[in-house]
Amino acid sequence: MCGVCDRIQLIKEGRNPYFVKELETGYVVLGDHQRFQGYTVFLCKEHASELHFLEKEFKNHFLQEMALTAEAVYRAFGPDKLNYELLGSGNFTHMHWHFLSQNLW
Repeated sequence: MCGVCDRIQLIKEGRNPYFVKELETGYVVLGDHQRFQGYTVFLCKEHASELHFLEKEFKNHFLQEMALTAEAVYRAFGPDKLNYELLGSGNFTHMHWHFLSQNLW
């Protein structure tokens, strides 16, 4: 299993302390390390490394839920800037979005 699949399994077992919310296409979790306040990750329910590997309807819904998650993070933490990053590399060949709050003091 990949690292993201492992984390999803912990959510399903009720053992992921960072779990926030299950959506139709993924799981919202707080980042394990809060180097940036509000660091959040959206884990795709489909084990895929690229957006174009997803079925069109699922992909569109996944992107809508990603945007909804980003808005929730923004509203909860009120950063000056919210950065988005879609990864699926290294030990985590399973797509997952990162949301990093940045305050420009």
